[in-house]
Amino acid sequence: MKRKITELKGDSVIVGEIPLGCQLCAIGSKMVLFVTGLCDSSCYYCPLSEEKGGKDVIYANETSITEEDGVIEEANAIGAEGAGLSGGDPLCRMERTLHFIEQLKTQYGKEFHLHLYTAKSDASLEDLQRLERAGLDEIRFHPQNSNWSGIKHAIALGMNVGIEVPVIPGQTKKLTDLAQKAEKIGVEFLNLNELEASETNFDHLVSMGMRLTSLDKASIAGSAETAREVIEWASSNLSDITVHFCSARYKDAVQLRNRLERRLERVIRPFEIRDDEEPLLILGIIRAPHGQQLNADHLKAIFGYLQKEYDVPSDLMSLDHFRNRIEIAPWILEELAQELKHHFAQSRELEIGIAYEYPSWDRLQTLFEPL
Repeated sequence: MKRKITELKGDSVIVGEIPLGCQLCAIGSKMVLFVTGLCDSSCYYCPLSEEKGGKDVIYANETSITEEDGVIEEANAIGAEGAGLSGGDPLCRMERTLHFIEQLKTQYGKEFHLHLYTAKSDASLEDLQRLERAGLDEIRFHPQNSNWSGIKHAIALGMNVGIEVPVIPGQTKKLTDLAQKAEKIGVEFLNLNELEASETNFDHLVSMGMRLTSLDKASIAGSAETAREVIEWASSNLSDITVHFCSARYKDAVQLRNRLERRLERVIRPFEIRDDEEPLLILGIIRAPHGQQLNADHLKAIFGYLQKEYDVPSDLMSLDHFRNRIEIAPWILEELAQELKHHFAQSRELEIGIAYEYPSWDRLQTLFEPL
């Protein structure tokens, strides 16, 4: 009997029940915990940036983590209900991975859902037992060869086990064989991720004859079509395993957007306004022109001037030393912009305007409107 194929948001599609880890990602409540950029594999399609790939660095969502409590702070910032541990490969830094699992479970309780992504399909029974005891709820394997001993160990331990792989265009047969093998040994789900290009893998993908679906997208042409062929095959030929195609648009338009919405609700300050349509913060900015910087004394002087001469309340502006700028309520800055430019014209040049920024730690700016 043919199983039902269900269309999801953002062009994703599924046969079976969506894994809990994916459910939480979809509503934006799963923190992405990048444990390390180190990895024993060398996948030609790896999309990691130069800052992360092959580097032993830690990120929680977009936040670079250098302090012990940084992971908890970011989890709180999005009201996280779980976290996905990825890399690189978290098993390349086993002690760190175990620490994060135990830290998050201690902080938020056993209901806080943790999944981990690894390429080590031959992971040792001892390592998997340690992960299970620490509190890992779900493990996703990206097999690099035919040795699936680690996958079988994880299933035997009673862990929630899935396989997650990118969809290379035209590899329908390879993927259906993988799905058949996975169902036979008791894997619960197979996640098929749309192949995406990045600055680091683009040249290699192009050299193999691949191309973008369009100039404004990072997805690779043919990947989604191949995934849908696998889904169609699975609906008629597999009886138990869930097969889930996760599109690039789903990741951006649904998962990431919802996570940014959650973060915005928790980090917005009294002097910021949220955009009507996108999860963006609108605020006034006073800074040096591009390529220049205001030093600490200059920033303090401008900040003090705003307080003394215009009685701007302290809760309606902020001195951001990290970004070398003053942040202020946009409605106030619109009134004062010309006077500030005139007052400071002789001593220093200023760039004054309204910024539109994502609520992520890196405050990615999408628009700056000079005043």
